[in-house]
Amino acid sequence: MISATRAIVLGYLRYGDSSLIANLYTESMGRQSVFVKGAFNRKSATSVAFFQPLHLVETHLHHRVNRQMQRISNIRIYSPFQSIPFDPVKSCIAMFIAEILYKTLREEETNPELFNFLLHTIEALDLNDQGTANFHMAFLVHYSRYLGFYLKYDHLMAPQLFGMSFDNLNSLQIDHHQRNYLTEYLLGCYSVHVANFGKLKSFPVLRNIFQE
Repeated sequence: MISATRAIVLGYLRYGDSSLIANLYTESMGRQSVFVKGAFNRKSATSVAFFQPLHLVETHLHHRVNRQMQRISNIRIYSPFQSIPFDPVKSCIAMFIAEILYKTLREEETNPELFNFLLHTIEALDLNDQGTANFHMAFLVHYSRYLGFYLKYDHLMAPQLFGMSFDNLNSLQIDHHQRNYLTEYLLGCYSVHVANFGKLKSFPVLRNIFQE
């Protein structure tokens, strides 16, 4: 079955000299692993450039039941980024969110509400200019609802954090020490509720960015 679908790139691994295996969260079929032959070849129509973290793409998914890796064709960028690739903080936050999604998105079925939330999240990260340093914390709070353990106000945390939307991120006025503490606390909650969550490789990079 061939299905046209929008998808969010969660990341990729190089396979051999010129190919890759990418993880996508698709609008029509949930999470899918896809094999892309020749992605590192200069003239490839499915270049590795399409598979950077959180890229929003449209593609044709060649899906076969019981096959672990699917194939895609006719890929294109659905919504080109305006700022994420050029802003070091936003780039680090994108890597952080992509790793969170990679660890937590496991269902291989459609979930329009979740897909639309993630689409809005990524577009907000790209377009918002204020309060960016708080973005990842707002994401962790809101995303937890879709994982079944909606985080609510805790006396150990800043109450403003739970009332933040992506449009009022600058309402939380904290320094980098407090921000790192709150992020570690939220990640601790995720590790309790998500099996095999483990540690994030992207968080130390993000933490260092906030200290600069």
